[in-house]
Amino acid sequence: MSETYQPSEKAVKIIEKIKEMTATPAIFIERKDDKTKPSLFDSKFGGLPYWDMNREYPTDCNGKKMMLLAQINFSDLKEFEIDLPKEGILQFFIQTDDDVFGMDFDEPTSQKGFRIVFHETVDKNVTSEQVSGLDLVRAEENEEYSPVYFEAALSFRLGTDYMNPSVAGFYDVFAQAVKTVTGDEIEDGCIYSYFDEGDDSYMYDELSGLDHKILGYPGFIQADPREDMSEEEMRYYDTVLLQIDSDMSEDGQDYVLWGDCGIANFFMNREALKKKDFSNVLYNWDCS
Repeated sequence: MSETYQPSEKAVKIIEKIKEMTATPAIFIERKDDKTKPSLFDSKFGGLPYWDMNREYPTDCNGKKMMLLAQINFSDLKEFEIDLPKEGILQFFIQTDDDVFGMDFDEPTSQKGFRIVFHETVDKNVTSEQVSGLDLVRAEENEEYSPVYFEAALSFRLGTDYMNPSVAGFYDVFAQAVKTVTGDEIEDGCIYSYFDEGDDSYMYDELSGLDHKILGYPGFIQADPREDMSEEEMRYYDTVLLQIDSDMSEDGQDYVLWGDCGIANFFMNREALKKKDFSNVLYNWDCS
């Protein structure tokens, strides 16, 4: 959308109504600058994982040790009054030699090519040398099969997120907002033709759903994978455990790249999250 474009008053009011109807807390994640090197225990993309040396390290279906995609130390988030553990480390692993980064199109919850691991207690005596001794592949050293090109420390901020057009169920919200603001009854499927081109771009700018985040609403380049599920399954995977977007620096350097500038989502059930049960997680990523 052109920077000089001024959206119509109608479009602004409708988008504001959608924001009012769907506002929900989310934790937005930002990549720290290159000078900040994460420790073994820090939240990060890529790098060397913390590991409890008394646990069996995750392996794929071929017995190969997996690589760390992301690590979230919940102590970094304990100041936020939100439905997340206050301590412990949550890890996201993927295969080291899969060109779809461990995603299973037929069984997206199987955890064969990816694995979610939660360390409820963290042993601060574990050293980087001990974990390095496990002979692991790091994501940033495995560019052919990894979306993470550089290890990055992470920071977090609590904010408000809004439903976006790519999320299952948006049509009903959009139709209700249009009727409330204008009185118009839009026909099924007319969400993409109700606005003119400029206002349509404004909607996608205001409600993109993108960025790295925990909780909130997911964003997709193509479509919400939960749309292909039964209503019961859709209701179950109601929470964004983690979303990792493609991430480019100001000078054009890729830090994270999912295919052709795609985005990855990990979903789980909110009640299971409260119980710290990470056994049933849906993993999906898509690109243009």
